[in-house]
Amino acid sequence: MKRPDIIVVGAGSAGCVAARRCAELGLRTLLLDRKPKEKIGQKVCGDEVSKSHFEATGIDIPKDDEISTVIAGADVYPPSLKNELQVRGWSDFDGWTLNRLTFGQRLLDEAIQAGVIFMPSIHVGGPITIGDQVTGIQYKNLETGEEKIVKTKIVVDASGFAAIIRNKLESPLIENNIDKGDIALCYREILKLKVPLAEPEVARVFLGEGIAPQGYAWVFPKSAQEVNAGIGVTGGEGKGSPKAHFTEFKKKYPLLFESTVIDGKGGAVPVRRPLKSLVGDGVLFVGDAALQVNPIHGGGIGAGMRAGIILGEVAREAIARRDVTAKGLWSYNTRYLTNFGKRLAALEIFRRLLQSVSDEELDYGFEKRILEAGDLMAANKGDGFSLSPMDKMKRVRRGAGKLSLLLKIQKAASLMKKMSKAYAAYPSNSAGLDKWERNVLSIVEDANFK
Repeated sequence: MKRPDIIVVGAGSAGCVAARRCAELGLRTLLLDRKPKEKIGQKVCGDEVSKSHFEATGIDIPKDDEISTVIAGADVYPPSLKNELQVRGWSDFDGWTLNRLTFGQRLLDEAIQAGVIFMPSIHVGGPITIGDQVTGIQYKNLETGEEKIVKTKIVVDASGFAAIIRNKLESPLIENNIDKGDIALCYREILKLKVPLAEPEVARVFLGEGIAPQGYAWVFPKSAQEVNAGIGVTGGEGKGSPKAHFTEFKKKYPLLFESTVIDGKGGAVPVRRPLKSLVGDGVLFVGDAALQVNPIHGGGIGAGMRAGIILGEVAREAIARRDVTAKGLWSYNTRYLTNFGKRLAALEIFRRLLQSVSDEELDYGFEKRILEAGDLMAANKGDGFSLSPMDKMKRVRRGAGKLSLLLKIQKAASLMKKMSKAYAAYPSNSAGLDKWERNVLSIVEDANFK
């Protein structure tokens, strides 16, 4: 393909879905990835995805060997590992842990069947630009050593956390420097358990500085006797390695005693609101490169797939109108950020709340049920959560020993609603972006619960 309409850099779940949608709508689409074809889909993550993302996008649900196990609930643990919140019967938690390789291969095959030209073993060096307008990419074929420049109408950065296109662009619209406090360094192991799980359909999440400083730990079932377990640590230097924290966690949590390591790897993932703009002149961002992840646990499969569908439709419209500037691509921002994006942004507030609460406060809050399962579900939907006067009185009585914790929860609920409202009013063009961003940053600054 000498002159594609669109080049997608990165064949992860978001990149494959975006490329497929572009091809389905008639665009000549080139998909590039550094990995060989047989390794597309391999990634260090929790491997969990909710059914709701497939219902929202129309993508076929996972089946057969794409599924490791079905998930139908979650337990959230405080540092003491006692008085956990059991989340059951909420459809938003229904989903699967995936065989990422098999699932990724299916998404790639569907993209190719739709007409996408896929090139594996390609190292993309960066974008080609004329002024602020991205006009192509330069790459090197890792198998042949051949180097090339390919021109195109639109470039999509789906290269993951590395963001190899975005980080080489300079524009007032584009964020390059992501704060270290908004990045989680992760380590995960696939473990064979000594004793089978009593509830192999339940995911487990663990909070607390003593477990994961400024982060979280997880144990997601892959079968009755196999789990994906790991730790994510945020906050930059001085927090220790996630692998070291995970080693200590395995000594504390009885389920993991004497387990056997099948595989262990590390990685990094952003855990904040999406980019202020998902577009630039001639360029679009999707998946981890766009910070389209859940800030609580770093999960991004579903968020990226949702964005990929919208991206393809916006790219088709922009090319048809012959306007591939940021102005012509702007509806990607307004369609995504005012809907699912606002949910992710509100969850950043909840993440900051959880990171600010001491282990003592968490243990007390879980024991007295100052924080309830319904709060977690309301927070997960991104609209914040409301406490009725009667509910407030009940919690005040239960948590009389630590009213400061209840006040923090109330403040977080208010700020989450404020953030959701700000994203619902995302500007219709770039002229209003600076004012909008100042408002968002002021809400983030207010989310200091210490």
